[in-house]
Amino acid sequence: MEEIEQPAGPGIGQPRRLGEYSVFLQPSSYRLAQISFGVAPALLAFVVGLRTYLDTVVLTGFICCGLARLARFNATVALVPKDSTGKSKYFEGLPIPSSLVLVGVLAYWVKMGWVEGQEGIPLGTVTLWGEAGGRGEVHIVSGIFGCWAAAMVSKTLHVPKP
Repeated sequence: MEEIEQPAGPGIGQPRRLGEYSVFLQPSSYRLAQISFGVAPALLAFVVGLRTYLDTVVLTGFICCGLARLARFNATVALVPKDSTGKSKYFEGLPIPSSLVLVGVLAYWVKMGWVEGQEGIPLGTVTLWGEAGGRGEVHIVSGIFGCWAAAMVSKTLHVPKP
């Protein structure tokens, strides 16, 4: 009778060694990065006043793109060309920590009073369909979050590493 080779690593119900993790159970640093650089900027934008139906769709997309950015980084980091020291030459897509720029802009708006209930969000809103104040209304600034999200998951955008 032939002996069947067992796959490497623990099976179902077997403990993992320290430092091992599955694709589905990411280390806490990735979860923290998603909260800090994905959820926090979107939540801050919501609190500042990006609260229309379409704003929330864009902000949810921003969070999902941040999650996809982290997942792709983990899966493709070995495929990115390396320099002579073994470090990757560039980031594929905009790195998720870059969203701190958005946080800085929102913090400046709060300082200047450019928030909902005070002077209002800069550039105002546009109604794409329906009545003003309805589901078709979106803040123009939401487009920045949408573009940022697209840049994070872009396969063709290569940001050189310092």
